Amino acid sequence: MIRRCLAALLALALLGAAPASACTLWAAVGPDVAGGGALAAKNRDWNPSSLGRLERVRPRQGHAYLALMALGKKGWGVRAGVNQAGLTVMSASASAAAKDQRGGLPGVSRRLLAGFSSVGAVLEHKQMFDGLAPRFYLLADARQAALVEIAPGGAVRIAATRAGVITHTNHYLSPEFAAFNQRPALSSHARLARVDALAAALKRPLTLGMFQKISEDRENGPDNSLWRTGSKPKGTRTLAAFLARLPLSGAPEVWVTLANPGRERREVKLILDENFWRGEGLRLP
Repeated sequence: MIRRCLAALLALALLGAAPASACTLWAAVGPDVAGGGALAAKNRDWNPSSLGRLERVRPRQGHAYLALMALGKKGWGVRAGVNQAGLTVMSASASAAAKDQRGGLPGVSRRLLAGFSSVGAVLEHKQMFDGLAPRFYLLADARQAALVEIAPGGAVRIAATRAGVITHTNHYLSPEFAAFNQRPALSSHARLARVDALAAALKRPLTLGMFQKISEDRENGPDNSLWRTGSKPKGTRTLAAFLARLPLSGAPEVWVTLANPGRERREVKLILDENFWRGEGLRLP
């Protein structure tokens, strides 16, 4: 597991961490997971004007996938998803980078979900990340997980593992990219320390229910908890959670919470079996 000092959390709390548009990503793979396989999770944080929805996508070519979609300035985009082969892709903004350094090519979540069946297959084509806009990606399948960091200018660093827990928020962790952390990103540091501490405290083996409890954390204040309520009416808060269990055999399981402001909170649990992909008896929220 990638460990960080809990003192960072205390120091940031004393500084009064400011909110930022962001997300929290975490995953576990290998012996730490009950029954083997992997768990992957994302809490989606943004301002309350950005709606979210679930969508079952059937591209003309490639794998079908379930996606957490978010409405942005350029329309609906994929923020997390699991495809028919069991590959999970989740992303987070690089809000610690300077705003004038965030240009680059569009993201690749749709391409990854439609075109690849495993983390290993993606890493064999890792050049696809070169030149993209600054962003972070969490990739997972039943046997491997990886974190992809894309720096301003399009340079890429990837850390992959087959055992343990990995976490990420919205600032660069690769030492080579430390200079790109131009903004304070205090909430990002606080949430990273928080998710590390909560994951480390859990008894092994880990379950999807345990990850859900991490997702629902509200004990570190409105801006630094993992489920953020926001300290300002128009400020950043958690709008959705997307959690996946990727077993060594059998169908993936997905738990999703949608908390669109002004709308009824929706929670859904899905088994991504053949009936799901055929679309039988299911309406997505």
